[in-house]
Amino acid sequence: MLRTTGIVLAAVFLLTSIGLGQDNRFDVSLGGGPVITNHVTGNGTTLTPTKSGAVLVTGRYRLSERNSLELNYGRTVDSQIFFASPLTYRIHNTISEYSGAYVFSFFQSETLEPFVFAGAAALIFYPGYGLSTVNDVLTNIPASQQTKPAFLYGGGLDYRLFSRLPLIRRSSLANHLALRLQYRGLLYKAPDFKVQNLFTGARGHMAEPTIGVVVKF
Repeated sequence: MLRTTGIVLAAVFLLTSIGLGQDNRFDVSLGGGPVITNHVTGNGTTLTPTKSGAVLVTGRYRLSERNSLELNYGRTVDSQIFFASPLTYRIHNTISEYSGAYVFSFFQSETLEPFVFAGAAALIFYPGYGLSTVNDVLTNIPASQQTKPAFLYGGGLDYRLFSRLPLIRRSSLANHLALRLQYRGLLYKAPDFKVQNLFTGARGHMAEPTIGVVVKF
């Protein structure tokens, strides 16, 4: 996990270095927010993921005034709770998101830039070995890592709040800072960790309202 995070940060640093020579062609953001996943039922099993919080890193490159491409890395930790009567399985779980999307910006003003986006993602589910329970009893469940493709969609806006603050607006950096508010949705096939009793065959949905800081170059 540390190695993966290091690779992501190195990539962001590289893209930032490239973007320094551009004129508002590139931005990098760091944000986070709650993760709310719906419960699904199928094959006699109900899956109810717990609510959690996520960290999101995004690099966005502007192709033209209204068209951009972005790359994302996200991470959250939750528990996937499966009920297959009479047993309840609880698997402690880390989810890593690697995604890319096309971004369309409606317009730009001195303070606001609303946008929508759509793209594809890979969600990697890492079970926490030694932390799983069956009916609240610590149990060695033979859960395996799984990667699930996902459809990413959403929208939001960048708000140049910092250019309005008295102590910051005099700085040349103020014009390159913005607050990003957005809603992200991910549609994917629910994981079963390659355990037969946990298969639902259902589609899950992950909702992620996020807030973060953006640096524009």
